Amino acid sequence: MESKRHAELIAELEAAASEEWGPRALLACLQKLRDGGPTEAAIVVVHDAWVTPDGFRVVYGSPWGPRVGIIRERHTTIDWVDAYTTGDEPTPEEFGHEVADFNIGEPLGSYLEILDHDADGLGWWGHIPLRRRG
Repeated sequence: MESKRHAELIAELEAAASEEWGPRALLACLQKLRDGGPTEAAIVVVHDAWVTPDGFRVVYGSPWGPRVGIIRERHTTIDWVDAYTTGDEPTPEEFGHEVADFNIGEPLGSYLEILDHDADGLGWWGHIPLRRRG
């Protein structure tokens, strides 16, 4: 379900036309969430998103859980690419689509119990929790 902010983010990233990995991956992710796919990505509401030096963050809500944030970095292993055995790295677009469909577009399940809450109370997942880093 495309929110106003979701549409703005896509427009900003398309206008910037960056060749860098992070913006391309985030744009692919946001477009896939807008367009839907094999999971429930189309009913996710994106509240905000931004690029980091080597990845991106998305704050979103869905009918099956609370508003949460996901942290994804370029070297996060994603399932279908089989990076464990081949060592291949996905393109930014492949990575963004995979995150949209099979991370954000799926219920949190047991991740709901181990969210890493920031100072504002937003739960984050998709990384090594800050509280476990010491």
